[in-house]
Amino acid sequence: MKKLLLISLLGSFFAPFSVSAGEWEFDITGTGKGIYGYSAVTPKNKKHSHSNQATGSTEINTSAIYTFDNQDYNLGIFLDIMGGVDKELKNYNQGTWGEEIYSIADTPYGRVMIGQTYNVAAQFYEGSPTTGAFTSNSDIVDFMRNPNWIRNNKTTRFSTLNSVYINTDGVAPKFSYISPEFKNTSIGLSYIPETYNRRGLVNKHAPYANKDGFVTALHTYQELSGININFSAAVAQFHDDDKELSTSINLQYGNWSLGGGYRKTYVDGTETSTTYDSKLPFLYDTYREAHSWEIGIGYEFGPFKSSISYFESQADNLPNQDKIWTLSNQYQVNKYLNIFLAVAHVNFEEYSHNIYDNNQGWVFASGIGLNF
Repeated sequence: MKKLLLISLLGSFFAPFSVSAGEWEFDITGTGKGIYGYSAVTPKNKKHSHSNQATGSTEINTSAIYTFDNQDYNLGIFLDIMGGVDKELKNYNQGTWGEEIYSIADTPYGRVMIGQTYNVAAQFYEGSPTTGAFTSNSDIVDFMRNPNWIRNNKTTRFSTLNSVYINTDGVAPKFSYISPEFKNTSIGLSYIPETYNRRGLVNKHAPYANKDGFVTALHTYQELSGININFSAAVAQFHDDDKELSTSINLQYGNWSLGGGYRKTYVDGTETSTTYDSKLPFLYDTYREAHSWEIGIGYEFGPFKSSISYFESQADNLPNQDKIWTLSNQYQVNKYLNIFLAVAHVNFEEYSHNIYDNNQGWVFASGIGLNF
């Protein structure tokens, strides 16, 4: 199936040559981020944590877009390369680095995407505003280990959800379609032939790793009394894995934004695993019966951006849970350089009372971001 997706992708790339004259546009951009963090954990967790940690990440985005003469049609092929140093979750496609190759065709009848992309629910998600050093929950666990979220060369286990948008399939190769806007509203569909992907939640040895999935999502943008309202809702079915629901909203007024979201996963007929073996660790997939939610507020004034948010995730049938408070700031020095300053408080609880299975404390982080 992955070979079929690649063939389709290459076919769509060469199609313009035989259809109509037009113009090519090529582009390459990149970003880099270096963060130093200091963690101050509670005394009982101190011997299992590293107080000082530095991480680095980079991403290079390349594109080749062909626009037809009538301007109503364009087709592009995209290649994104990313990598990270000293990241806690090895969740790029190849572990410490990864690639995403995909094609996008825009027409009056909608957008078609083929390749390694996030599903339409993730693309539509609004939620709480983020900025700076901590733009995702995974950024925070680089400095404060979470026993509920493990992905490295030997083990994959997600006992709770690590996001509010639907990310179970990560950037597994897929077919997606987004309808044209009607009254500022679009509908999207994604079909995922094989659910497993390192940027998602699935263990590659799980019995459902190679099963398919469907995602349907809605996004709407409205304006009311000077308030810009973005809303999304989505449902997903990952066969033999789980069913999922998510919703989000973001309100923007002047320099302020307020947003949040909710996600629910559940299983019909098949309980989540509690059996340990060398390939499938204990409680490796209890994210399949869980829920998560977030709320946050953001402010932007000139080159300065700031956000404060709260995220909570919990397994439905176990005490495993995550609570994260985040305050993150960014100052844009110029178009090439950003400065970050952030603080977070976390409380991660596992299924036992063992000290190693829990973590609680503060993270203080600073760093720089480069745009090139």
